[in-house]
Amino acid sequence: MSTDKPESEQNPKPAPAHPPDEPEITQEESVPVDRRDTEGERLMDQLGRERRQKEAED
Repeated sequence: MSTDKPESEQNPKPAPAHPPDEPEITQEESVPVDRRDTEGERLMDQLGRERRQKEAED
């Protein structure tokens, strides 16, 4: 029995009933693992200063 369609189109897989447990992989910058994340550390320091300042004002 032969058909004109490729094998992948002959028996399509059913769509999953629910979304996958893990999010889809996207094209985002990865966190460096071989050196310090200086930008991330700077942003965390800035956030800490802003929170302490806000708490002092309250």
